[in-house]
Parts: sequence; C-alpha cells; structure tokens
Amino acid sequence: MSEAWILAVGAAAIAGFSRGFAAFGTAMIYVPLMTLAFDTRTAVVTLFLIDLLPAIPLVRRAWRKANPATLGWMALGAGALSPIGVAIQRLADRQLLELFVGLVLLAATSVLLFGRCLGLREGRWAAFLAGGTSGLAGGMCGIFGPPATIYLLGRGRDAEETRAEALVFLTGQRVLLGLIYFADGMVRPADFRLSVLLLPVYGFAVWIGTRRFSQAAMGQYRRTVLALLWVMAALMAARAAWRLWAG
Repeated sequence: MSEAWILAVGAAAIAGFSRGFAAFGTAMIYVPLMTLAFDTRTAVVTLFLIDLLPAIPLVRRAWRKANPATLGWMALGAGALSPIGVAIQRLADRQLLELFVGLVLLAATSVLLFGRCLGLREGRWAAFLAGGTSGLAGGMCGIFGPPATIYLLGRGRDAEETRAEALVFLTGQRVLLGLIYFADGMVRPADFRLSVLLLPVYGFAVWIGTRRFSQAAMGQYRRTVLALLWVMAALMAARAAWRLWAG
C-alpha cells in the first residue's frame, strides 16, 4: 500500500471516529491529511461523499433529541454571516485569518477546559449569534464546527442534547457545501471511485465512535471533546503562525 493510501485510510478512520463520538472535527482531521495524499479539492469532495450515508442514521436519531428552535436560529445566523466571512476572506490574508480564528478558539476552549461552563445565555439571539459566528469563521477559513460546538458545550446542557444539535447543525452545513461542489463542477468520477473505497473504513469508524459515545458519561464526553477542540485550535494557530513567519 502506497504512502498516499495509508494517509487516506488513516484520515478516514480518525475522522470517522470523531464524527461518531464528538459529531465534529471531521474536516479539520480529514482535509489536511487527504491534501497531503491527493489535493484539497479531492479532500473536501470525498469527505462530503463518504459522509452522506453514515450521516443519515446519525441525524435521524439526533433530530429527536435536538431543539429545533435552537437549530433554526443557528442556521439563520450561519446563512446571514457566511457571505460576510467569504467577503472578508477575499480582502484579507488567509493565514492571518486562520491565526486570528485559531487564537480565539484556543482562548474559548481553554476557559471551558478549566471551568464548568461559560454560562452562555440560551435563546433565539444567542443561538443566532452562535450560528453567525460559525458561518463567519466558515466563510473566512472553512472552519464551521468549533465555534458552534463551543457555544453548545458552553450552555452546560447534557451530552446527548449537545451532541445531537452539533450533529444536525454541522451536517446541514456539509450538505450545503456539497451542493455548492456539485453546482461548481468540482465532483469528478474519480472522486466517486475513491469514496467507495474509503466509505467502509469511515463508516466503521463512525459506528465505533457512536458506540463509544453511548458508553461515555457527560463529564468524559465534555473533557474529550474539549481536548480535541483545544488541540485542533492550537494546531490551526501554530500552522498559520509558522506559514506567516516562513513566508
């Protein structure tokens, strides 16, 4: 097996486990590794394709435990501020944006790790702002998941509701991106062939992650997700800082 295939299989396995257990983190894990193996276009397109089937049972179960009002207001916020994030990305340096977003996420995650919760308010405007922040960050540098997850964790709600709402919200974001990929002609026959080969690995890892979540207490779930968030934010900020310094 070539080095590219080892990277691809490893990316699918780790990202799938994160999807099943934490509901987020797939893009931040999968895309960098797949980009090393192939290229960024192949990475983002195949992630959308391999996630389609495993997401169906996940979202169906999660929808019953999620709050539709919270999800609706978060979706409105994301839709409203995503175009602004895209506009900012066109005007500003991408590495500076990634460094800024990474440092903000790192600070917020650190507060959550060393405290019980952020005591974030609930309600339509709080959900709208959380979704908007997610959409803004996604538009600026493609990072939708962490801002939304920090808000959902910061409310101090139980693990099942938090994970359910993260699953539904982030799946909606991915479907929207997938439609854009198709509309822009980014999806090619080779992507389908590669996705068929990676889907069993990704799907099995999602199943393992889901089973692991079902055995986890709220405290364990929260610590694991926050640790994953912290590592991702730190890596994002460090990578952006290194590229700025090297450039």
